[in-house]
Amino acid sequence: MSHITAAQFTERYASLILAGRELPKKHLDRHILFISSTLRLEAGRPYSESELNDELRKWASRFGGNFGLDHVTLRRFLVDEGYLRRDPAGGTYEVAVNGLPYTFDQSIKELDLEELISAARQARELKKQQYLKRSQE
Repeated sequence: MSHITAAQFTERYASLILAGRELPKKHLDRHILFISSTLRLEAGRPYSESELNDELRKWASRFGGNFGLDHVTLRRFLVDEGYLRRDPAGGTYEVAVNGLPYTFDQSIKELDLEELISAARQARELKKQQYLKRSQE
């Protein structure tokens, strides 16, 4: 089992969201997206399918558009990859806490993903402006 640090997550997540046009092929990058989509879900709390869909819809509308991820496709990936467990009847889901493909720093749960993306956009714009200024000199 591999581990994702907060620094690794922050750097890759912003890059993926800002540049993404399809679901990443790299295993680590794909799992960073999956982890990000479960951060606001409570471990140990059973979610009905509609409750889970509502939560995943929020993530998909904010961050999943570049990747063609709607809430249904995302939910299927999360179950298939072991981030969510579905009860045998298929009525409820829980966030998996054991047996995950990747572990991650718990500080990642405290990140504001929208703020992270906003800061990355600002940094890119500043870098672009600095480049343009240097090229005009």
